[in-house]
Amino acid sequence: MSRRRPHEPERLRLRSIAAVLLVLVSCTPPIRQFDLKDQPMTCDEANRFAYDALKAMGYTITTFTPAAAGGSGIVKGTIEEGKRSGSVTVEVSCTGAGPTIYASEDGKLLGQLEFRRAFYMNFTGVVSQRRALDQAAKEQAALPLAQRKQQGLEVLITPARGLDARLELHVDLTPAGVLPVRIAINNRTGLRYQLDPEDIVMVRADGERIGPLTVDAVMERVRSAATAPANDETPPPDLSAVLQQLQSMLFTTTDLPPDASAKGFLFYPLDTYQRARARITESQSEETEGFVVEF
Repeated sequence: MSRRRPHEPERLRLRSIAAVLLVLVSCTPPIRQFDLKDQPMTCDEANRFAYDALKAMGYTITTFTPAAAGGSGIVKGTIEEGKRSGSVTVEVSCTGAGPTIYASEDGKLLGQLEFRRAFYMNFTGVVSQRRALDQAAKEQAALPLAQRKQQGLEVLITPARGLDARLELHVDLTPAGVLPVRIAINNRTGLRYQLDPEDIVMVRADGERIGPLTVDAVMERVRSAATAPANDETPPPDLSAVLQQLQSMLFTTTDLPPDASAKGFLFYPLDTYQRARARITESQSEETEGFVVEF
C-alpha cells in the first residue's frame, strides 16, 4: 500500500511548529527553576527580603509598594553601573498559600535568565542570613544572662529615610517633611531602667537638638501634604490607615525591666542630622546614662 507524501508547504509548517516547540521546551525549565513560589514566610518578610535583595544587587529603589495579605505589591529599581543598566520590577503576591515573588527586567521579553538567576541567589542568600541571625538570637536568649555573648544596655537609633520607612510603616513620610527614626533598646542586664521618649533627640550640624513630634503634629503635616498639588500619579494616602500605623508603631516605652527589649518609631522634622542623643536612668541608683549614636 503506497503512502502519499505531504505537500512541501505542509512539511515546512510541520518543521516550523516543531522548531517552536523545541525552543519552548528547551528554554522554559531554566527560567522556571528560578521561580520563588509559595515561600514559607510572612508577607512582611517577603516584602523586606525582596527589597533587601535588590539593594544587595546594587539597584537604587525607585518605587516600593508593600504587598498586604490577600494582595500584591511591587519593588522597582534602577542601576547604572558599567555594562549593567536599566530597570527591573519585582512583584510580591500574597494571595496563595505563601508569598510568591516574580522578578523581571523591564522592557525585555527574552534573555532574562541572568537577572532572574542573580535575583534568586540574592533573595535566598538574604533569607538564609536572616534565618541564621534569628536562630542565633533565639539560642542566645535561651541562655542565662551571664552566659550570653552580648550584655549591657544597647541603644540603637536608625533613621528610616524615604522608601525604607515603608518596610514597617507602609507609608513614605518624606512629602510631609517627617523623618521616621527606628528606636530599639535592649536591656541585657539585671537592672531596671527608666526613660522618656522625649529625651531621645536628633542633633543637627549646627548643634541644635530637635525633639520628636507628636502623632497629632505628624498627622497635621501629612494632611497638608495630601492637599498639596501632586507632581506625579501617586495616590493620596489613606489618612485613617496612616494614623493607625503611626499609633501602633510609636515608641512609648518608659520602663525597661531586666532582660527586656523595646522598639518602635519616633518622628522628627525632616532635616540633615549628624547624631542622636538619648538619656536613660537606672531606677535604683537614679544615675542617668547618656548615649550618642553617630550617623
